[in-house]
Amino acid sequence: MNDKIKQIKDFIAGSKEETRTRIDTLVADGRDDDARPFRAALNIHDVFVSLLDAAVKMSDGNEQKFVTIFKSYSENVPAQWRQSLSKAKEHNDAEKIMIEEAKVKIADAITDKFNELF
Repeated sequence: MNDKIKQIKDFIAGSKEETRTRIDTLVADGRDDDARPFRAALNIHDVFVSLLDAAVKMSDGNEQKFVTIFKSYSENVPAQWRQSLSKAKEHNDAEKIMIEEAKVKIADAITDKFNELF
């Protein structure tokens, strides 16, 4: 289980670095507005590391319990972002749509990787 957790954390760290690089590139090109959704989504990586750590702590080394807890977290936490995305679409709020889509995309990528490993 520990090896898989290390793999998912490495995946998250790599994704975070890619996001940071994308932000830096956009800012260097004078595209601060385009970088804004990625800045908003950058902390999603840290949120998911915290969710993993909490699931590990609560599972007491039981992999099935860990998987169940993390899957619950990984559905419940992004649900707020999905709801915000839906409302932004209702109101045609382009900036909010881009921000929420960026957050959901990262959450989905992490969840997909988790599901591959577990």
